[in-house]
Amino acid sequence: MNVRAIWSYYIDINIVNLVFSIFIMYLLDNRYWGIFMFCTLGIFVGRYAFRYFKNNEYNLYFNLGFSKLKLLKIVWILNLMVAIPLLVIALAI
Repeated sequence: MNVRAIWSYYIDINIVNLVFSIFIMYLLDNRYWGIFMFCTLGIFVGRYAFRYFKNNEYNLYFNLGFSKLKLLKIVWILNLMVAIPLLVIALAI
């Protein structure tokens, strides 16, 4: 598995995802919605932005053996691993 390629895709998706999640968190004035958006809808917003700005890079990932679905699953699992501790901390505060 090419960790560098996955890390690059993860960063590209989550830059937009974080901006979207923080925007929703401040818009709704609720940190739980921000964390929830980071795990769910934000990934698709990031994917849409990636598809819009860097669509040609999908050929690179496909040549490395990653389908779009597999990349999204990896990003979702990694975001879940980040969001669960954040949710626990948010509930403790």
